[in-house]
Amino acid sequence: ASGAGGEKRDYYGPSGASGGGGSSADGQRKRQRRWGGKGKEEPIPDLAWGSGAAKAVEGSDEEKQVEKKKADFGLSGALASDERTGNVYNGILLKFSEPPEARAPNTRWRMYVFRKKKDNVAGKSGGGGDDGELIETLHVSRQSAYLFGREAKVADIPVLHPSLSSQHCVLQYRATPDASIGGRLRCRPYLMDLESTNGTFVNGVRLEGARYYELRKGDVITLGASTREYVLLTENSTEAGTGVGA
Repeated sequence: ASGAGGEKRDYYGPSGASGGGGSSADGQRKRQRRWGGKGKEEPIPDLAWGSGAAKAVEGSDEEKQVEKKKADFGLSGALASDERTGNVYNGILLKFSEPPEARAPNTRWRMYVFRKKKDNVAGKSGGGGDDGELIETLHVSRQSAYLFGREAKVADIPVLHPSLSSQHCVLQYRATPDASIGGRLRCRPYLMDLESTNGTFVNGVRLEGARYYELRKGDVITLGASTREYVLLTENSTEAGTGVGA
């Protein structure tokens, strides 16, 4: 399949957006939260009919029925199950699971964030920050995945534009075999759109949802109708035209 910008890119999908794919050790440590275990049922003693003890049990059963009517704000069975698989973080169900090959990279990747010109249409810009204002530099090599989204409780990189989704896309590092180095594992960056409403774009090309697309140094990422451009570079690289140095 062809990746963004017309180049031939590797992608793997459908992804674990619906819970498929196991979580890496780093991802599990990052997102795992422990909740209290379920209470054990009390054993019912052997009682003779008509005894005072039996009446006491009947009374306790009535009290339990009253307690059942009270509101229960705990995790439902479905959410508790997802929590055990690593899909719940801060009480919110995540739209993806990190794959078994997830790794934190050794390469020091950076994202340089620019505000693009207003006359550039979202999805058609690929200038890599030409004539744009540098807003910030994101260090995106300290963990195996970075979630972009409007939901501040789970987003690693919060994005506030109203056209963006609560969980918009994820930058995922994966250690996959590389034929150029004899099939040995190489940790590379991938981007996956989490089936967002207004899309994720790489070099002006909209990504298909729920699929991993390999990123290359110098790729420009835009989200929905946001005026921000995210230029992916390494620590010591300089991309012509961006005006960005290490």
